[in-house]
Amino acid sequence: MIEKRLVFVFPGFEPMLAPAHMERFRRAAERSAAVWQADLRLHGAPEPQTAGAPTLFPSLQADLSGSDWRTQTELVFCDWGDLILAYAARPAIERLSSGLLALADFLVTGTVIRYCRVSWRYAFFFAFPIAVMTAAILIGWAVHAALTAALTGLVGSVTGFVMGLLAALALLFLAERRWHLLTALDDWALARDLCRERNPALSARIARQAEEIAARAAASDAGEIVVAAHSLGASFAVLALDRALSGDLATDRRWHILTVGSSLMKTTLHPAAKTQRAAVQRLVADHRIAWTDCQGLSDPINFYNSNPATSLGIREGRIPVVVRVHFKRLVTPETYRRIKRDFFRLHRQFVLAVERRCPYSFHMLLLGPRPLADFTETRTVDVPPLAAGASDGATP
Repeated sequence: MIEKRLVFVFPGFEPMLAPAHMERFRRAAERSAAVWQADLRLHGAPEPQTAGAPTLFPSLQADLSGSDWRTQTELVFCDWGDLILAYAARPAIERLSSGLLALADFLVTGTVIRYCRVSWRYAFFFAFPIAVMTAAILIGWAVHAALTAALTGLVGSVTGFVMGLLAALALLFLAERRWHLLTALDDWALARDLCRERNPALSARIARQAEEIAARAAASDAGEIVVAAHSLGASFAVLALDRALSGDLATDRRWHILTVGSSLMKTTLHPAAKTQRAAVQRLVADHRIAWTDCQGLSDPINFYNSNPATSLGIREGRIPVVVRVHFKRLVTPETYRRIKRDFFRLHRQFVLAVERRCPYSFHMLLLGPRPLADFTETRTVDVPPLAAGASDGATP
């Protein structure tokens, strides 16, 4: 059993700051704990944000207990939401152009072909912005052609051009409202900058995260130290942890990496991402850190059926263990019917509350009484003592 745990949480690519992530974690953890009838007490709140100086490492203290067990967890949120918001603050035309340029980069370098080899479903997420842009151009052209044919002369040409342009912009507006098109393009732009190390702010944040991991871990007496990351946060987590371990920090059996819905392959498969691939190599082959990677078939934004090491050609060392997550088993049938066609919502389910007793729960993995190594072996959190006396939280 784990009595004391230290967790570094790396959120995924979402345009919000650590306080919002912490509040969502708080709500989801309380709901998940209730499913297993465990008593959860959370303490701590993010410090007030000041202009230009976000709180980068706010923490929560969690106390989860049952009839004869108790686990205390310190959760340190490694925020990079301000960097995401900086990309989102740019003019729409710049966000659109930089995102399309990034897509072109991943295409021309052959990275997309590597996606298809490693996890072909991810190609759909890559193609999504391109499909929307193509549809907008075709619709705009069709409106222009129809009006030009119906109205002769200069009037027809001008009217067709204006209405075609408006039709194309209307589709892009709807795509942004419904599917967060510009946020997806920001994601690709930031990923490209991370691969090519073009943005000093990203490198500086990773260095700062590494310092925080090293300092807190060195001072901790926790029985388990976990670096947990969701989505593109995995790329930051791997780089930061590798840098933290480059000093005198001891790498004993307490360490564990947990990646859920990871987009690590999104960046490491790019030819320019040599630093990231070297970091994975050192973590797996040199430091031999235990690593659990949770993937879901229904989620097109994670690299299903990949492996953080072997998909990069790394076959020596402590190879990460892949655990499959079935979203249908986490939530009620009504919830799943509502979310199954919203791929962004499905992607977030990795870090949201569960609604019934099930094998996977992000919050019980981080707060529960058993070490992550047990989950890697049994493939479920629903085992004693957490499961003892609990009832299924699903609605009839």
